[in-house]
Amino acid sequence: MIGADDRIPRQRVQVVGRSMSVAAAGDRGPAIVFLHGNATYSYTWRNLIPYLAQRGRCLAPDLLGMGDSELIFPSGASSYSFADQTSQLGLLVEILVPTGPIVLVGHELGAAMAIQLARRNPERVAGLVFIEGVFRISNDAQFDLDVRKFLAGVRGEGGEDMVLAENLLVERYLPRLTSRTLTPAEMAAYRRPFPRVGESRRAMLSMARQLPLQSGAGPIDQLVEQSRLWSVQSRVPKLVIGGNPGFLVPPTILGTAARWKSTTVASVRGLHFLTEDSPARITTLILDWLTEIGL
Repeated sequence: MIGADDRIPRQRVQVVGRSMSVAAAGDRGPAIVFLHGNATYSYTWRNLIPYLAQRGRCLAPDLLGMGDSELIFPSGASSYSFADQTSQLGLLVEILVPTGPIVLVGHELGAAMAIQLARRNPERVAGLVFIEGVFRISNDAQFDLDVRKFLAGVRGEGGEDMVLAENLLVERYLPRLTSRTLTPAEMAAYRRPFPRVGESRRAMLSMARQLPLQSGAGPIDQLVEQSRLWSVQSRVPKLVIGGNPGFLVPPTILGTAARWKSTTVASVRGLHFLTEDSPARITTLILDWLTEIGL
């Protein structure tokens, strides 16, 4: 099932004056909206959407500054905040899915954005899927030493050189946190949106600096903690997928999520980029879960 080709059609949508690219497939059933994480874009869903489109209308936007969505210009250290990206996604969903139930599927910070959209629109969101999702402040002391050093470097003064000049989130972080070896064609696809040195890579740097880690206070730490408490109590059906051995959501964290209300948990083989490591298993889990919750 793993392939490099992405034949999912794209459409462009104007959202408050900015152009966003959306991969779209399927024309019946509930809307299933896929929200990617850092160092990726809608390409990461290429091996899931063709199968899930048989169950629902699949929509996978690229965040501003990533994939084929518009860059913010001029941009700088304060650009591409979590709040701005989430608000932009909320407006996009209102345009594309004005009525009816929505299932939100989020990877990494995309999962944190999905929670925020669900908190704002609980009557519209029929289900949430978190894949290696950010729903807690991660204890980075438990990360591998090389990953800890890499993230510390990116989040420090050297981050501009590491990301804006050397593109290391794509060149090093992405393959390092994927269990299998990404093919040359897959790496070329992930490099494609970020060919130019400089501000064209700012969104990735911004996301890395907003990832909530225990080693240092970050801009969305409080929001993520509020989201965790909401997730524990919310009766919105949730599917939480972690990796084995995993990264942000290893098996030990899955055990915690299993105690949330209305929550199913599952583990698949892989590290952080689970849509690259185990797309077939994730697709099956989502299809079965959609049946269980009546969609």
